Amino acid sequence: MGFTPQQVNEMSVWQYLAAVDGYMAAHAGEQDGLSGSEVDELWEWMQEKD
Repeated sequence: MGFTPQQVNEMSVWQYLAAVDGYMAAHAGEQDGLSGSEVDELWEWMQEKD
């Protein structure tokens, strides 16, 4: 996000979370999340790791 560790330490929790929300809104794009097939693929991959 571009903050130094010192800047993060000086922020309150709500300031940091607001910055994260803004960053995600600016960089997330139009996609609303994983598609159903992506969720299924991720679940299968996670099951293989057990």
